[in-house]
Amino acid sequence: MAWILLVKLAMKAALAISHGRMAPCFAGVELRIVEKNVSSQAGGQADLDAANVLYTHGWHPLGWGRELMRKDVGLLLCAGIAPGTWAAIQGHGIEVIPNAMGDANAVLAAWRGGHLAPPRLWPAYPGGVGWGRGRRRFHGGIW
Repeated sequence: MAWILLVKLAMKAALAISHGRMAPCFAGVELRIVEKNVSSQAGGQADLDAANVLYTHGWHPLGWGRELMRKDVGLLLCAGIAPGTWAAIQGHGIEVIPNAMGDANAVLAAWRGGHLAPPRLWPAYPGGVGWGRGRRRFHGGIW
């Protein structure tokens, strides 16, 4: 049990960032890999500047999971992700926080402070499915 706790404390996280803000996955973003319990004296921006950077332009969605697994990343923080992609990344043993939005430094501070956690299930979209495809189908007869 203590070993599992130690692994969770030393976890690395990857933040999907574009222009200093959190970005949805696969939007031509860069991934900044940081550790949870290691921070510089200068704070969040210095931590993100010193982070290991992976550029994801042109990557296949399943490539994210493999590459993050190779880098010993246990958590992906992003501003949005498709359910199938989320499942594929979780299949590589990586947890996902899909609703980390806003300034990347604020998200990093919130995660380190314990204010962000992966949801247990895929979050339901408010309002149901929406208007979708089936609304305007031709059912025969005169329009």
